[in-house]
Amino acid sequence: MDLRLIPADHASVRRRIAQAYLESPAITATQGSVQLAAHQVEAASRVQTLLAQFGGAVLADATGLGKTFVALAVARLHHRTLIVAPAGLRGMWRESLGRTGVIADVESYESLSRGCRLERPPALLVLDEAHHARNPATRRYAAIADLSWGANVLLLTATPVHNRRRDLRALLALFLGSRAERMSDEEVLRIIVRRTSSVAGERMPAVRKPLWLEVPRDPDTLRYLVGLPPAVAASDGAPAHALLVLGLIRAWSSSEAALRAALRRRLRRAASLELALESGHLPDRRELAAWPIVDESIQLGFPELLLAGSDQPIDVERIRSLLREHVEGVRAILRCLDRHAGAADEARATALGVLRQRYPMVPVVAFSQFAETAVATYRRSVHLGGVALVTGRGARIASGPISVDEIVRAFDSVESRRSAAMPLSFLVSTDVLSEGLSLRRAGVLVHLDLPWTMARLEQRVGRLRRLGSAHQSIAVYAIGPPVAARELMPVVRALQRKARVSSSMVGDSELQSSLPLFGHRLHRATSVSGRIDAHEKLRGVLTRWLDGRPPVTVQDLDRSPLTLGLIANGGNYRLVAVDESGVTESPDAVVRAVERLSATTGAEPRPGDWTKTAAPISQWLDEQRGRELARLATDSPSPAHAIVLRAMQEKLRASTRTERATLAPRIDQCRQLVLAARGVGAERALSRLGESELDLDALEQLLRSRTSTTSSTQCAPRLVAILSLGPDHSVLSGYVQEADGE
Repeated sequence: MDLRLIPADHASVRRRIAQAYLESPAITATQGSVQLAAHQVEAASRVQTLLAQFGGAVLADATGLGKTFVALAVARLHHRTLIVAPAGLRGMWRESLGRTGVIADVESYESLSRGCRLERPPALLVLDEAHHARNPATRRYAAIADLSWGANVLLLTATPVHNRRRDLRALLALFLGSRAERMSDEEVLRIIVRRTSSVAGERMPAVRKPLWLEVPRDPDTLRYLVGLPPAVAASDGAPAHALLVLGLIRAWSSSEAALRAALRRRLRRAASLELALESGHLPDRRELAAWPIVDESIQLGFPELLLAGSDQPIDVERIRSLLREHVEGVRAILRCLDRHAGAADEARATALGVLRQRYPMVPVVAFSQFAETAVATYRRSVHLGGVALVTGRGARIASGPISVDEIVRAFDSVESRRSAAMPLSFLVSTDVLSEGLSLRRAGVLVHLDLPWTMARLEQRVGRLRRLGSAHQSIAVYAIGPPVAARELMPVVRALQRKARVSSSMVGDSELQSSLPLFGHRLHRATSVSGRIDAHEKLRGVLTRWLDGRPPVTVQDLDRSPLTLGLIANGGNYRLVAVDESGVTESPDAVVRAVERLSATTGAEPRPGDWTKTAAPISQWLDEQRGRELARLATDSPSPAHAIVLRAMQEKLRASTRTERATLAPRIDQCRQLVLAARGVGAERALSRLGESELDLDALEQLLRSRTSTTSSTQCAPRLVAILSLGPDHSVLSGYVQEADGE
């Protein structure tokens, strides 16, 4: 590539690079009665830029940094916004809409799961706690995919990866479609905005190292649990005895109340199976899942009706014998619990009482994944006063039922003295309150048990560690299980795997408050990535360049030459670094290059040295253009797109010469609409059309209301500016243009 240098001093080139890379739409800090912090204004600007580039974005800021008001600042720029959130957060969103003066509709994930349909798709779809929509096999995902098609999609979640990498890619597919599966991790990270409190520059409470609160060991109950005879499997299922025992141990680690409830459910299910067996029928998994529990009883269909669907003979007596053995094992565990008379739960309540005495002026919040644990803890503590309970069934205090919103407001107030009307100091809650809400008045967190995902642990801490908290630090405790650590290793191993996946995509900085609960092994499993932090660190250094602040002092013994290049793709900009290993877009390598270039005052530009300096970038750009041309020639957005495109081509080929004159322009317009349709919702709709003979009228009607073909054309990447550091730490700098000008 023939390059032409426009000489400029290194300070000007630094500002040019920083301005291009950091440039984003202006966002008004004043949103109704809410004044956005600087990091929220920046986040809203970056999100709007990503929406314009990709049609979607992930705002994964750490819990407590105010993602709600960032989303509403973005929503103000769109004419029709739909917010989808967990049912428990709808009130919070409506209150925030009122404070900011933004107009938007609010729906719940639960209503979409029940088949709720909206009259028209939104221009902007905001998914709060977006990880609730990570499973493509659900009715909820299908409804959201349909809403996402043709809309800009903003995903809000501090924990985008719960179990597997495909969790995040399923979310990105809502606006990227099949392309999300083909993207590299580096490409995925460009769509994510994630700042920790330290990167955002905001003062947030520190989180102290968590401590265990021990309860007495109970080897007897453990022995009965491990020795429980296997349950009777469904007619179409295999036994999963190990998972059953692990689930019972997890319930027992939470509380004896949770274990008793789980065992009673097993006895009720066994009684229902016995009733079905009297008619010679063994239910399958679908039938078992359809048996609802009403008023602590299982409601099942008439055995005679169930029998009608059975065509395989079963050994009723053998199954009854296995069922009786399992029931006797369950009752043996209950008898063992009776002998201990709730000693472990009493020890838990005592430990919580001591903890409240240790922090007499600091509200305490205790979370559990089991409603039975939360209720039992509340009952053993309510006599001490100031105690509130929240579960999926509602909220209550000593005087009776109360609304959940009132409880949340009482624990969100940052006033130094307790409200006389609501003098609450201890909140016991299931994980129903562990997402999206602010409980910043509290300064002590207790894990009554360990959830199944690291994301849930992070969410719990995030309820207390928030902007505006009056506490300097948050104390974290966990109630220890009544078993040795080795018995919980299956749980810990699952958490290790999930934490490793999560940290490799979005970093582990916010997990640090929970990792000590699991020892050094889990800590090592999560300390594998800093790529998100590298992106934010890069922006911090470039901000210094933009502001013209003096160079930083870096003790750098590396004397090898390097080059930093600013690459433009239309209105989008990227940075590449060139060192001895070649050209790379790796955030770590780019950060190292920027830091080294920040630590020197440089020298006057020397145009004669540019041919050799820019050659590696020129070659890399040629390779990038070649790959892009090859991809456009051979790669359709998805198999569904390819099927419809081929069907249109065949329709044109099969037409007569007279018909072709009018059909060709129409086919060309439809082709543009098909290629512009993005997102898994569009792919599913095109797939349905491709199952039958192509109907152009139906295709146009389907696409025109959802798809725009006016988006900017993809431009070839080109070099815009370059900085080069020689072995003597002299800096070459200048704008670079292609020979034919810009």
